[in-house]
Amino acid sequence: MSELQYWLWLTLKKGLKNQKITALLEYFGKPEAVYIADKETLSQVSGLTRAELSSLCDKSMDKVSKVMAVCKKKGIKILTFDSPYYPQLLTKIYDPPYVLYARYRERIDLNEHMTISVVGTRKCSPYGAKMSGIIARDLAKEGVTVVSGMAEGIDGAANKGALTGGGVTVAVLGCGVDMCYPAMHKQLMEDIINHGMVLSEYPPGTPAYPGNFKIRNRIITGLSYGTVIVEAPVRSGAVNSANWTIEQNRELFVVPGDATRGTAKGSNKMLVDGAKPVLSAEDVLFEYKERFAEYLEHNRPAECDWPEDIDTEDIETDKINEEQEAVLEEKEELKRPQVSLDGLNENERAVVMLLTEEPQHIDQLAEQGISAGALSAALTMLELKGYIKALPGKFYCLK
Repeated sequence: MSELQYWLWLTLKKGLKNQKITALLEYFGKPEAVYIADKETLSQVSGLTRAELSSLCDKSMDKVSKVMAVCKKKGIKILTFDSPYYPQLLTKIYDPPYVLYARYRERIDLNEHMTISVVGTRKCSPYGAKMSGIIARDLAKEGVTVVSGMAEGIDGAANKGALTGGGVTVAVLGCGVDMCYPAMHKQLMEDIINHGMVLSEYPPGTPAYPGNFKIRNRIITGLSYGTVIVEAPVRSGAVNSANWTIEQNRELFVVPGDATRGTAKGSNKMLVDGAKPVLSAEDVLFEYKERFAEYLEHNRPAECDWPEDIDTEDIETDKINEEQEAVLEEKEELKRPQVSLDGLNENERAVVMLLTEEPQHIDQLAEQGISAGALSAALTMLELKGYIKALPGKFYCLK
């Protein structure tokens, strides 16, 4: 069997987290040695549970064969931790993904690229979407490879901006690379595949579970020498990305936002706490252009007539002015039925306070800082207690 098969056998083990894989590799050296090991030898590795030992004693390659067949059929490439094309920046982070699934038209060696991530909230302002697109476009024009998450709002604007600048962009997904999430970005995803790369640590067919997104954020920031936060509420995935950036000892940049808007309160707080303020791509490039001059020159797109502005009309934003915001807030209060919170735990109360009679997708709730497990449990209990209604497509609202 090939080394690739051993890597897949190990990483496809259900419930076996990356930290346990790290411990196994530190003890055995390579996946093949883990595969060959018997139960007695495996038990020498500290921290493995009985269930994990039992799973590791199952040497079946059926799941591996199925995944490899799907990847071959759909043109999905597989990068293992020891591949020469595996991004070396990722090897330096805590909890690196040992296998990456990729889709691209032409192979890109990210080890020969200067990478910057541009991320932010899904529910962004028109200003935020435009700034994200402009900064990503201007970075791409100078040879920077822009990394983002292809989500609605800031991330989608960043990926699109980089393409508008004629550069390379990478989208890291919280689902399989054969799944387009959100569905509205189907064309954007195709454009990224044609002019960059779509990556995920999740095997093909993996749905966009809410808990996956904050986990994938460590990869977005881990692939990058620095991260630009454009807009972020206080409790959001973008704040999670900022925390990963600091943890990974990378540069954190923040675009100042409207102090009166909730969508920028988290990112503005980062500035107060010492993040570097940026108003343009040049402010970011100042930190890197001498050190990475060769990479930038090599990856700088050919000169052509660039558009003056980024078209962000198809990027989801909360298109409202300050007066409309006040009216909207008043309407939101009117929509919220008066419900008693007695007998609810902390997570259940938090979910009730987030919901109104207008349906909200579970991903919107997940962005508010509640862990996936706690959110799922709270939604289930609230539905049983008669507080909320579960609607098709993972939407929820108050009764």
